[in-house]
Amino acid sequence: MPPRLLSYIKALVRRSRAGDDLSDELRFHLQNEIAKNIATGMTPEEARYAALRTFGGVDQVKEKCRDARGTRFLEELRQDVRYGLRMMLRSPGFTVVAVLSLALGTGANTAVFSVVNAVLLRSLPYPEPSQLVRVGQQPTHGDVSIPEFEFWKEHSTAFSSMAGYRGSGERRFSSGTAQEWIESMTVTTDFLRVLGVNLALGREFNSEETHAGGPQAIILSDGLWRHSFGSDPQVLGRAVLLDDVSYTIIGVLPRGFWFQEAADALVPLRPTGNLGDTGANTQVVARFNDGVSLRQVEAEMATITDRFRREYVGRVPPEYRGLMVVSYHDWLVGDVRLNLLLLFGATALLLLIACSNLASLLMTRLAARGKELAVRLALGSSTARLLRQLLVENLLLAVLGTIAGLFAARLLLGGLVALIPLNLPASGPIHLDRTVLAFTFAVALGTALLFTFVPFLSGVRMNIHEALKSVGRADRAGSARQRTRSFLVVGEVALSGMLLIGAGLLIQSLYRLHQERLGFSPQGLITFETPRDPRNATALASFANAMSERLQAVPGVQNVAAISLLPLTSRANLPAQLYGRPEHSIGGMEIRLVTPAYFEVMGIPIRGGRSLAANDTNASPLVVLVNETLARTWWPQGDSVGDRILIGRFRERSFFQDLPREVVGIVGDTKTLALKEPPRPTLFIPITQASEILAGAGSLAWIVNTNAAYGIADDLLRAVTEIDPRQRVLALRTMEQIIASTKAGSRFNAWLFGLFAGVAVALAAVGVYGLLSFSVAQRRREIGIRMALGAGRAHVLRLVLNQGVGLTALGLGLGLAGGLLLTRTLSSLLYGVHPNDPLSFVAVSLLLLLVGLTASYFPACRAARVDPMAILRNE
Repeated sequence: MPPRLLSYIKALVRRSRAGDDLSDELRFHLQNEIAKNIATGMTPEEARYAALRTFGGVDQVKEKCRDARGTRFLEELRQDVRYGLRMMLRSPGFTVVAVLSLALGTGANTAVFSVVNAVLLRSLPYPEPSQLVRVGQQPTHGDVSIPEFEFWKEHSTAFSSMAGYRGSGERRFSSGTAQEWIESMTVTTDFLRVLGVNLALGREFNSEETHAGGPQAIILSDGLWRHSFGSDPQVLGRAVLLDDVSYTIIGVLPRGFWFQEAADALVPLRPTGNLGDTGANTQVVARFNDGVSLRQVEAEMATITDRFRREYVGRVPPEYRGLMVVSYHDWLVGDVRLNLLLLFGATALLLLIACSNLASLLMTRLAARGKELAVRLALGSSTARLLRQLLVENLLLAVLGTIAGLFAARLLLGGLVALIPLNLPASGPIHLDRTVLAFTFAVALGTALLFTFVPFLSGVRMNIHEALKSVGRADRAGSARQRTRSFLVVGEVALSGMLLIGAGLLIQSLYRLHQERLGFSPQGLITFETPRDPRNATALASFANAMSERLQAVPGVQNVAAISLLPLTSRANLPAQLYGRPEHSIGGMEIRLVTPAYFEVMGIPIRGGRSLAANDTNASPLVVLVNETLARTWWPQGDSVGDRILIGRFRERSFFQDLPREVVGIVGDTKTLALKEPPRPTLFIPITQASEILAGAGSLAWIVNTNAAYGIADDLLRAVTEIDPRQRVLALRTMEQIIASTKAGSRFNAWLFGLFAGVAVALAAVGVYGLLSFSVAQRRREIGIRMALGAGRAHVLRLVLNQGVGLTALGLGLGLAGGLLLTRTLSSLLYGVHPNDPLSFVAVSLLLLLVGLTASYFPACRAARVDPMAILRNE
């Protein structure tokens, strides 16, 4: 702390003792001066008066000494704080309203900013995070194939390191006699080098371990190392089992290691040249060389794309555009950035409305204190002194509101994070850290300044003589305050209109999602998943049959079906071609393995041909069902039944061997990946006819049609355990819950904007009501004289209503203009509704006009009841 400031504080703390010392010192000098005067022949009384004239007054000298020491400012500040606290206690109602308004605005902003800071502003926990980039296919930043990854890694000079990774899901981990299920991730060499992460123990994978046939190695997470091996530093070289395959531990990740795909262990990604490698299934992260810019990397990527096309001619489609790079942090937050910024913007608008309302209240309070301020100015107080007093009072309100807002933010934050239906890529905990606290207090200071200067500047032209007279007359300062309050109310209405337009569009979008046709009936369906180890097709068919029979025997179960992937959950695609027709090829055909009862359980209609049957087995001809979207694509004029499809082939290029399957039926379209996307071309294959590659590792999803009211979940769990004691049941939920989860983002946005818009409209209504009530109180004399001169009550009523509706209409016009700008930002979040939907704009206009009319009616009635005789008697 600076020495001068420290001396000021000490002087303020010891002001009583310092005052005594100053009085003693001045008394000593005064006595010396009196003694000198007596020595010149003056009488004691004359000597005293001469000494006092020389000093110019003891109190004035004391003030000059305090100014020289710098304690006067601190003393006045202490007085201002005490006076401000007394003013707050004198008007407890106003204080509570002000503090709660600030707590509402700052609390919401602090909670949302905590999320924005953790997700959008906080740097990734790696060295030089700005050098990390995501490498993906153009134009969607999608995953790449192994040939693309290896080609770019070999030919790129802009990257110091480059690595690929895939999430491989849950696997059974065994160490000794202990078994558990863990999440694993497959990575190439240099994965940790790209991130700049040093292992706590051991080393990274080498090139031998990431090649087919090489030794199996595994890197453990810090958590798995601690709870499974007791933090044993001698764990390196120990053998463990992963899905009954032996792996050697070669390393342990550092404590606190973070990656957006959480994993308990890393295992080598081994290219084998199969379909999984040639498809776009690998995510790639890379690190720039020092001194290399993003523009240089983009230029090199274009050059490498041309070389890749030449070397892989005939194996890449003509529309292939190569790979592109984007900042890794930008890619991580790409899906949530807009949602968080809109959420933050909505809370900022809400804070602005609350501040406008509070500024309007403070102006009313300032008007009520007009005589007090006039007296202080008449007694010699400066404008700057009054401004400082008001600033201290408002800072006290802001501090109390901010403290209350911080408590509210701490309570809201956990619920807000839980409610946000988005995957928040935060590398650390979302909490109120120093950055958030600095933001909150900056907001508090800004609001205090706003509260001070807006009301003060509106009344700075105060007429002291008029203010010292009766307060019943309006002056120029009152007119200035009235105009300022009108401006604030217009702003509140405009901001409310913008929020209402956004809320209306989002609510309409959510309604359209609810009306979207699913293609199946979700009522009464319970779903769950059973992870399966890599198994052959025969074992898969046997497991599906045994499970179906056992689940069918559970009391309350009407029917049971299985599918390799539930609708609206994820994708699983392979290339497919119409047999003998290479021009009819789809590189990403959705493939689903199903039991014959699937279409009946889901309520999916058969549009042509037949459904799957129990006798569609490996001993019978291979069959397949197609959905309507595929039928319209490949057979726009004819019947698809009887034609044949070859899975694993794309434009005469074979990715794996599979036999042609005959199309025996067409089924109705169902939503595949998301409600906002149209159905994708899909093939349905009997589980009993799955080839080895189709029956690979993954999971089976079970759909149970039940009429049981409760208790069915425990019965299903027991049934699964009876079939396979090692089997687990995951994601037990109803089909309606799955559908609701796909609407969660839209529902959250609509609910939140609707809530903020409702609060904003209520605040705007309070602002209009308060402005007109104040105006009526100020104009009582004018209204009384108008009525005495013949104006009717209807005329007065109409006069006040016109004022309120006029302000509302002006704010509405500004709000509609702002809404046109806001809807451009919202367009990517909307579904089935145009951003400039006229219905939303008309509905918002009518609602705000109705709110403004209602808020104006009660002050207008009060004005119409003014007694002109009482006004004239007062005159």
